[in-house]
Amino acid sequence: MSRTPSQGPGAAGSPAAVPDHTSGPGGLVVPYGPDGDDVPVLSVYEDPRCPYCAAMERSSGAAVRAFADEGRLRLEYHFATFLDASLGGRGSKLALGALGAAADEGQAAFKGLHEALYANQPAESDDAYGDTAHLLVVAGTVACLPSEAFRQAVEDGTYLPWAEAVADAFERGGVRGTPALRLNGRSLHAFDKEGRALPGPEVAQQIEQALAPGRTI
Repeated sequence: MSRTPSQGPGAAGSPAAVPDHTSGPGGLVVPYGPDGDDVPVLSVYEDPRCPYCAAMERSSGAAVRAFADEGRLRLEYHFATFLDASLGGRGSKLALGALGAAADEGQAAFKGLHEALYANQPAESDDAYGDTAHLLVVAGTVACLPSEAFRQAVEDGTYLPWAEAVADAFERGGVRGTPALRLNGRSLHAFDKEGRALPGPEVAQQIEQALAPGRTI
């Protein structure tokens, strides 16, 4: 179940719900994969409405996930919502709130919804994710969702204050665009010089090279 810190990102004096299975100060990072200080960390920076993020996930997402599923690294997701401001609407924020509700259910639920949102992402100018009913339809394609607790959290906007805090942390983090990949602080490439998403094997090769024995990352 979600936790409520003594001082959360909601209104002053009002604790805000923070999803379980999150990490970092305030629970503003969503991890996927093994825990432990000795596990290499691949930080992923995305906006739920970002078409380039969707292109990256569709092209190399499965290859990247395999490293976490094999216990070779941990994925840590940092989310932005800046496309809501630039395009109008609230789809990034509501989708991120739904991802928080999924994270509260566990890593598998989070990753399932994360993949479903990018697989079903509407056109950049279409704020379909600003409709909770539409988000629940997408969540319905994930085998372990939606539970009643998940559905209620999405409908009630339980994790929208958390989503705002996550987006604020992204703005302060120094990353200027999405998507971005950093393996223990070292930038990786997800696109070629023409802006085309690299296939999974090419992104996996970069990760393999960075993880090679004796390589400092």
